[in-house]
Amino acid sequence: MSNTNQNVNWSKHPEVATDKLVLYVRKALPAPTMNSLKPLMLIEALSIPHSIHLIQSLQEETWLHSVNPFKLLPAMEDAELYTTGDGITQRRLNIFDSSACLLFLADKYDADRAWLGRGLTERTIVMSWVVAYAAGLGATGEWWLKMRKPPVNADALVRLIDAIKVEYDVLEKRLSEPGQRFIALPNRATIADLSFMPLANAKVAAGGGIDIAQWPRLKDWSERIAAIPAVARAIWRNERLGLSREEIVAQGLAAEDDE
Repeated sequence: MSNTNQNVNWSKHPEVATDKLVLYVRKALPAPTMNSLKPLMLIEALSIPHSIHLIQSLQEETWLHSVNPFKLLPAMEDAELYTTGDGITQRRLNIFDSSACLLFLADKYDADRAWLGRGLTERTIVMSWVVAYAAGLGATGEWWLKMRKPPVNADALVRLIDAIKVEYDVLEKRLSEPGQRFIALPNRATIADLSFMPLANAKVAAGGGIDIAQWPRLKDWSERIAAIPAVARAIWRNERLGLSREEIVAQGLAAEDDE
């Protein structure tokens, strides 16, 4: 895991691995980010060679703005080069937005197409739910997380929490369909499940005063997704990104490490 420091020119792209995928994330303080978890889950599931680079300041590290022009994380750079619009310049392939990260990773590294969908019908179903997440729960959840910080707008928070409940209703209805054990495809997890899970689980719901037990099928689904070994490893890593041993202890994660 690489990092920047105070002596580095933050306008210059840092030295990172050039022979593998690089995932740009921030330190897991004061809390891990849910969006960074999404690519990590698929990286773990597909055993993708990668390195992680910690971003200290989205505003000051201006080199990152060419990787993600929206100045957000996560973002990625692949080892692959492509030629830009001038027909001459070559640059690393940059991927931004957590949903785009999932789609890219599945498209490039999932040879079996299990996560992306096999054939047009499966891919269409998976893509419909991934895009629905990005436009719905993903957008609503992002604003909910941001607006929990002071100064708190209580009325806006209530509206956002109500919107999240509506999203949970949709997922509960989907999972209530006969034979539907997962969000997109009936019998196996896909990137659609990895999209929704970070914002559709008991811990995150409780942060909004929501008891996910009101949606029993959604609760069961979220627990099954979290129990997938690759997902469990990704959650463990995401909670500890960039943390020292002292910070891990302070976050109450040391007991899990000692198990």
